[in-house]
Amino acid sequence: MDVVSALQNLGESSAVEIQSSTYLASHVRKKSARVDAERTEKKLPLQARKPRLTPVPKSEHGGVMSITPWELLHTLGRATVLAGNGSSRALAQHWGCLKYITTLQANDKGRMELSDDGKDPSFHRKSVQAEDLGIAFALAAALRVAYVRHPDHHFEVVDADVALEAGWTVRGADIQQRPNMRLRPDYFLVGVKDGEPVRVITVECKGSHGEIDAQHIQLAKAAAQVNAVVIGNGAPPPSLLMATSLAGRGGIEMRILDPTGDGVLALPEDQVPSLNGPVQEFNDFPAIPTTAPDGRKDSRPGFYIPQERSEWFSRVLIRTAAASLLAFVGDRASARYLLTERQRRRVGPAVEHPSTGIVCDTAITLAGMDFVGTDHVFRLDGLRVEAFSGMLRGLHRTLAEQHDVQQYERVLPAARDAWSERRSDAQLEWGGPLAMDADGAVLGLRIMGAGKELS
Repeated sequence: MDVVSALQNLGESSAVEIQSSTYLASHVRKKSARVDAERTEKKLPLQARKPRLTPVPKSEHGGVMSITPWELLHTLGRATVLAGNGSSRALAQHWGCLKYITTLQANDKGRMELSDDGKDPSFHRKSVQAEDLGIAFALAAALRVAYVRHPDHHFEVVDADVALEAGWTVRGADIQQRPNMRLRPDYFLVGVKDGEPVRVITVECKGSHGEIDAQHIQLAKAAAQVNAVVIGNGAPPPSLLMATSLAGRGGIEMRILDPTGDGVLALPEDQVPSLNGPVQEFNDFPAIPTTAPDGRKDSRPGFYIPQERSEWFSRVLIRTAAASLLAFVGDRASARYLLTERQRRRVGPAVEHPSTGIVCDTAITLAGMDFVGTDHVFRLDGLRVEAFSGMLRGLHRTLAEQHDVQQYERVLPAARDAWSERRSDAQLEWGGPLAMDADGAVLGLRIMGAGKELS
């Protein structure tokens, strides 16, 4: 696939089949029982799972998701921006998602599938591709379900590891040596509505190139991962278990389940949390209180947020989401301000190396809207291509200079309305794929030319 065709293809919608049924839930429960039997035989501790696995009502997903490759890559880039802190984070921030530019296409039936490039092991390691695209498809579908359920909320994607680091140590050799401690969800969907408590939905994202049986096993494991977070009322939040098959015969397929739960971070006497206050960092031992069959108090591995910490965790989630947005547009210095000391390791040191650092030092005006952010130029099939990630200047000022996450939530709808009215003109002026997500993050890509030949 040549670069020009690939960039055109990025904006074309195609269909992804979504399956969710009692039949699927039954198969996953059988896989769970088999996994338990195998662990018992090996004398390994059993993994506590959510007891009820129910299908997502078809009214919430329609059996199909219509989506463009560009939305998927944008979703992946936003979700993973705080996932690592390597020395080449500047390039990796963009390339982590843009390496899939030529990976997805529509087949002759309008279904999304892997392109020849996407299937070529010379370009992609299957395990990495399945993990990355599994995240992209899962979060895109999960956000659609969340907005159907709560259309009056604004949902943000928060890396669960980064958020939990504000209260617990989730990385390190000693943690990795405890198998049950590695069980935790991938992401939180955080729903915000002015004047109401924050909503939380846990999401576990799986992807594979295997047969249907592989997705059943993945969903069985996911049921244990989402059960590792419990909020004030003693129950896990609602969850979405997502398994994406990249090698479906008719195209890419998703299998999703919906364990129930209560995901409202309510305060005593229905108080509304203040999102702008400071966040204290804790060093809690990861344990969820339980009651043994004989009535004794016991615990199991996991992360427990008691009711008295509802406001604290609400602030952690919203500030982590804002930091992720600032990191995406290159402003890691401002992102650090919104994070706790342990979380800051995700954005790297305060002073970046000049050769691999990333800074928010690029501005562009499109359709009368001023954007600030960062950009990189790279070569794709011999052509120079520019990638830009940014946000409206006013939104950036609210978060980076005023550190006002509450005000950001209030002014965001007006920013999205302005984008909606001028989107076509902005895309025309930019000259390539350009999109703004629900958080106000803009990602653009355009061809700059082939450069000068050597004489």
